[in-house]
Amino acid sequence: MAEIVQYHLEQMVPELEDLERKGLFSKQELRALVKKRTKFEYSLKRRRAAVGDFLRYVEYEANVNALRRERKRRLRPAAGSSGKKKSATTTVSDYSIDQRIISIFERAVVRHSEDKRLWIQFIAFVRGLGASSSGDDTDGGGYSRLLSRLYGRAIAAHPRDPKMWIMAADYQLGDTANGAAARALMQRALRVNPESRELWAEYLRLELLLVDKIRTRRRVLGIDGEAKKEEEEEEGDAGFIDLPELDEHEREESGKPDGGDSSIAAVLAEIEERIETKALLKLDSESAELTDEQKAAMATAANPYLQGVVARIVYDQAV
Repeated sequence: MAEIVQYHLEQMVPELEDLERKGLFSKQELRALVKKRTKFEYSLKRRRAAVGDFLRYVEYEANVNALRRERKRRLRPAAGSSGKKKSATTTVSDYSIDQRIISIFERAVVRHSEDKRLWIQFIAFVRGLGASSSGDDTDGGGYSRLLSRLYGRAIAAHPRDPKMWIMAADYQLGDTANGAAARALMQRALRVNPESRELWAEYLRLELLLVDKIRTRRRVLGIDGEAKKEEEEEEGDAGFIDLPELDEHEREESGKPDGGDSSIAAVLAEIEERIETKALLKLDSESAELTDEQKAAMATAANPYLQGVVARIVYDQAV
């Protein structure tokens, strides 16, 4: 046990040196930090380490990290007071505490996989890292992959808990914008828990949200159908001025070969041609991003899916 604790303490050396070099912690504070971490590490190596032991260690590391961030923020104005803005480089102390908290949670869920609260707190912590990663420390790509695996492990540990499935589907739909993955998760959840009213209700809500997203996208792209086109044509015609028609005498006058009106007509024709060309180019650029299947589906005037057929089937199955 002592060898394992010593190994974990040795892994902290680069972080402690970086904190001292940056002036964020004094030597006395670092000694107290090592002493506290040593005590926590020994408490986790007990044969019956409780969930509270892991959570207290996580809370302590989170407080240390918050103090580090605050001191780093206060030192930034002093570093940039010379006139030139100093580029902020990421060092080991910027992400090591977050990695240590993840390691503590990993050991906790291995020892206490039956604790649902522990899984939820672990997921919430990693999700928070992914949301705040663009501001200070690391990119969110690694945290996104970790979070996807973490949802899978939580579901495997608690397949009968509807909340785990719902949380995973909500992450796929909201954070990754992957509606197909969210639907697949809910369908798997219903195969495992066919009697869960909560899962049926969430699956129905998911299908309605997907339909609403597609309808919104169609409105943005301007492919809502003939009614939308007629409305746009009426709005476009409202911008023109109705001119009176010429009588016979005025037509004869305008037909004289002075060349003025013909040049104006040529200019107007050229402007109209340019406008039409720009509109076609814009339409081509928008449609080029769509696949052939998507174009065929959008060309359908009455799409059954957009009419809520799937949502009605889910409702009928639920009741």
